Amino acid sequence: MKKLLFIIICVIALTFCGTGGRAEASAETESYAQAANSTAYFFSQKDLSTSLFAVPYTYCVRIVRDDGQWYYVQYAEDEGIYRALYGYVLKSDFYLLTEPPPDIYLIKSVTITYSAGDDSASLPALGEIEVEAAFYGTYYSGATAYSYVLCNGSFGYIAGANDDYPLNPLPTDETEETVDESGGDASVVTAVVIVALAAGAIILVFLSTKKRKSD
Repeated sequence: MKKLLFIIICVIALTFCGTGGRAEASAETESYAQAANSTAYFFSQKDLSTSLFAVPYTYCVRIVRDDGQWYYVQYAEDEGIYRALYGYVLKSDFYLLTEPPPDIYLIKSVTITYSAGDDSASLPALGEIEVEAAFYGTYYSGATAYSYVLCNGSFGYIAGANDDYPLNPLPTDETEETVDESGGDASVVTAVVIVALAAGAIILVFLSTKKRKSD
């Protein structure tokens, strides 16, 4: 009977370990949040005065960690003319997603035109120079809009919103994750079930042993 009890405990322990492993793997899955409005700002710090640009509407940030009313996030990747930016966004401005859209980050280039000389000078002037820049998002200052861009390795602003881009679909009730701790709740429930099964098995073995002794 002791051997049977030992086997039951081992099986339950292996089941619990396997469940824990799956929960840990699930926790490592990347999470994304989608801009829910046109003023979902990206901040350099957890401070409303440090806004850099509004994440393009319906596009996403990758959540690095949950930080109270904020998410610490990544926007864009080190690819092409873009470089990854890390900062903060307010949770209230974003939908937490179970699955990101195909186009996670907006890829949009804008052309900046520089005039190198003075047309009124008597010497021949160099013509206009056009430079490609990566558009990150729009920054609104009152009624004036600016674009936050990366150009020749430097971040800065240019005049204009540049908000003529295609939109991603917004999440439905099925794709939006309304509770971001569901995985933890599931683990707790699983643990309770396993403990209950273990207790039940031990009680059955005890009653069986007691019955044999009484016989």
